[in-house]
Amino acid sequence: MFDLQTVKLMHRHGGERFPMEERSSHDPAADDPERGWLHGGRIFRCTRCDEEVTVLPPGQGVPDETPA
Repeated sequence: MFDLQTVKLMHRHGGERFPMEERSSHDPAADDPERGWLHGGRIFRCTRCDEEVTVLPPGQGVPDETPA
């Protein structure tokens, strides 16, 4: 099991690393229908460039056709 409370996610830009923060569930993009396949996942955003990563719980599958 991966405990996100004890892990700090970082995003690298050249020789520097910047923290990634969990995106608010009140973000308007959360209502985007393309994000429906992420049910159960948590989205983290880089504090420098706003690039996102999704962390899924163990056993959570991703459909064959994921949004680009």
